[in-house]
Amino acid sequence: MDAAYFTRRASEERAAARRAHDPRSRQTHLDLAERYAAAAQSGASDAADTEPQAMAPLLQPEFRILP
Repeated sequence: MDAAYFTRRASEERAAARRAHDPRSRQTHLDLAERYAAAAQSGASDAADTEPQAMAPLLQPEFRILP
């Protein structure tokens, strides 16, 4: 996993949360930021592990991308 990517995405989500006007949108961006930050941390610690840990999906099913 690319910890730099996840760290950058966490920062972008925090910035999006600051710009959000709707409280639900703000909270969603903060939740995503936390998940990206956790992914960055787990990526850094997985380098020493031989078996990768299962991660929760970054997006919940209700936030799926529509075709």
